[in-house]
Amino acid sequence: MELKSQVSTTHPDYDAMADKWQRMRDTVAGTDAVKAAGTRYLPALKEQSTADYEAYKTRAKFFNATWRTVQAMTGMLFRRPPVVETAESIKPLLEDVTMSGKSFVTFAQQIAMESLTVGRVGILVDYPTQSTEGMTAAEAAKLNLRPVMQRYEAENIINWKTAWIGNKTVLTLVVLTEDAALEGNEFEHKTETRYRVLDLFNGAYRVRVFRIDDKGEDEQIGGDIFPVMSGKPLDFIPFFFLGVDDTTPQLDLPPLLDLVDLNLDHYRMSADHKHGLHFTGLPTGVITGYRPENKNEKLYVGAAHFIVLPDPGAKAYFLEYTGQGLSAIVEELERTEQQMAVLGARLLTAEKKATETAQTAQIHRAGESSILSSIASTISRALTDALTLFSKWAGSDAECKVEINQEFLPPEMTPQEFTALVSAWQMGAISMQVLFDQLQKKEVIASDLTLEEMQAQIGSEGPHMPDMGVE
Repeated sequence: MELKSQVSTTHPDYDAMADKWQRMRDTVAGTDAVKAAGTRYLPALKEQSTADYEAYKTRAKFFNATWRTVQAMTGMLFRRPPVVETAESIKPLLEDVTMSGKSFVTFAQQIAMESLTVGRVGILVDYPTQSTEGMTAAEAAKLNLRPVMQRYEAENIINWKTAWIGNKTVLTLVVLTEDAALEGNEFEHKTETRYRVLDLFNGAYRVRVFRIDDKGEDEQIGGDIFPVMSGKPLDFIPFFFLGVDDTTPQLDLPPLLDLVDLNLDHYRMSADHKHGLHFTGLPTGVITGYRPENKNEKLYVGAAHFIVLPDPGAKAYFLEYTGQGLSAIVEELERTEQQMAVLGARLLTAEKKATETAQTAQIHRAGESSILSSIASTISRALTDALTLFSKWAGSDAECKVEINQEFLPPEMTPQEFTALVSAWQMGAISMQVLFDQLQKKEVIASDLTLEEMQAQIGSEGPHMPDMGVE
């Protein structure tokens, strides 16, 4: 079927970045996702059969330094709760800002993880189309007639346009993809892709929803919607972009992309190392100059059996690998781990330095915090704008402010100490509870937070694949 859809058109920058996003997603998701990608990340050896390749891939070890770095950086951003200033009447709404059970702080943490993973995420502030005229705020809240924030991942923001209007750059179009549930029996889970188009039509904010029909053509679902605030249509699109450095639609490279590429290189070297060990690690029995009289004669290995070799020139021995080729791979694996430690802001392995002056340590610390500082500032600006609009739609004109923590390490903890703790946990030398207790003792984690609460906030100890939907 030839696709005739126009609404599914993707922005050229989206197309250019999609492969990098997928690389980030798979690496952060971990072993299963990386290995499921097959030859995308681990090319087959020459003339390797399918069965041999599967064994080769199974033996390989994926050392997920990227996920550990994302998790650690997220913890540093939220080691202190974000500062959230808004009207008292708005605060109860922030306990479930998404209308799906997520608080504003949890929403902010998920935004941060997206920024660290792919370097792009979007926030849509929305409001039900039903009028609340004549209702009190409490009456509207009972009917769920209240504003909501929705998070869109980079892959769901497929197209956008801007224009120069009123001496400033204005967002005029955003196309978002969503998974919509379809009717089926009580046990089925059927969905289809819908396209939510946000644009300015004659200066007013308009919302349309499309699907692609069986002929591959665009089909609009429902009519055009013109959301209003205080009885008037909006003259802007209430969608907020978050990148690494700014809140514009312009795409940024994923901040940890270099780390991901090294992480995948480490995976490929691990495959070669394990492959070499598999073929050279076990001695192979060899007999020369011996021809058995009985073709069915069995030879045994072990102290409980005798082996008789009638031919005086026959020899029996074990063939063992004695070369140094694998040691070169081991050395390269170690070098790559050190490089990943540097690119991961020294969060993975201890830095091999004897001493450094306080001024040098401060410079190193500033360098390590640069990405985090930029992301924290960007999230703060975007969430402030989103919360301001959210509050206005809820009937409050009070000033709003959101500030994400930028004191990533307490003064008494050096980056090297933090690195050593995370490295010990990663290598299995200490438990997650011990790591948590030490970080809490050093004020990296809030004193009133439990391990269970922290894991619930950032997901869990292990990564998960994105649902590519809307929350």
